[in-house]
Amino acid sequence: MMNVLVVGGTGFLGGAVAREALARGHQVAIFTRGQTGHDAEPAGIEVLVGDRHSDLSALKGRSFDLVVDTCAFAPDAVASLLDALLPDVGRYALVTSASVYAGFTVPGIAEDAPASRASPEQLEMARALPPERRSGAANYGTAYGPLKRECELVALDRLGERAFILRAGLLVGAGDYTDRLTSWVRRVDQGGPVPAPGDPGRLVQLIDVRDAARFIVEGAERTLSGIFNLTGRPFPFGDLLEAIRRVAGSDARFVWRPDEAVLAAGLEPWSEVPLWLPQANEAFRHFLEIDAGKAFAHGLQLRPLDETLSQILAWDRGRRDVPLKAGMPPEKEAALLEAAPLDTV
Repeated sequence: MMNVLVVGGTGFLGGAVAREALARGHQVAIFTRGQTGHDAEPAGIEVLVGDRHSDLSALKGRSFDLVVDTCAFAPDAVASLLDALLPDVGRYALVTSASVYAGFTVPGIAEDAPASRASPEQLEMARALPPERRSGAANYGTAYGPLKRECELVALDRLGERAFILRAGLLVGAGDYTDRLTSWVRRVDQGGPVPAPGDPGRLVQLIDVRDAARFIVEGAERTLSGIFNLTGRPFPFGDLLEAIRRVAGSDARFVWRPDEAVLAAGLEPWSEVPLWLPQANEAFRHFLEIDAGKAFAHGLQLRPLDETLSQILAWDRGRRDVPLKAGMPPEKEAALLEAAPLDTV
């Protein structure tokens, strides 16, 4: 049994990691600012309240076999946490992002591909953010990926082989605060003509948050170290929409529109059209096609896509009054449907 601390343990991934560790018989504590409803945590999880940017006193004198850090956005956040915990830490699992890579002009980017470093200006910007804004990814803008790389370098420098770095891809599941995949699940469930972007054969890539959490905890149990891409296998976007339609029992009809028509309708890639980037964007052409072969070789297992979609569907059907943070605004969807005669599938 390990004594596990999850930093950000009330969040989407952090919560999944805490529940996975608890289910596997470990002693689990979470470190949280107390702003995300920690009263709903499962029995058996200890709650330590503080702020990694201003108050780490709850960690004083504590010893952990494993620390899983899901919410470090700048290197100072990693350094201050390790200052508070070391030397009483066995292993440190740091979740960063596939966004650390310098470019996605070719498919199959592996862990040894070039990563972007943060500039002095980007580092200063991160330090200048007010503490209340330091825990939101959107507040770092284009510096997000380079700053994540700086987080990795601090961990590797301070901990060496005790550092376990997870470069996460697109995490999905019930409770996903981004609503990216959820927006497609809700729209297809509603049925009727659904505009679909670009080429149905364009590849997408995602991972159920529960599968990611299992790999993190199991990997720490087996003392994995170093850097791992953590995501699923690429598959066609058209297959994803068909799977949603099948799971939902929907009468949705997919109306495929070329990239140019999507952009002409004024739709914003990734936010208003989740999981889509125009093919003309060369720098991110293969963003959802990175190589997770190393993780699969070390035990990563994925549940069936239908199981993931069924869970998201059941969760979202119980909250249809909640506006989504992603997805096509109705007026833009209508404009896209009217852009050319329907070509339904």
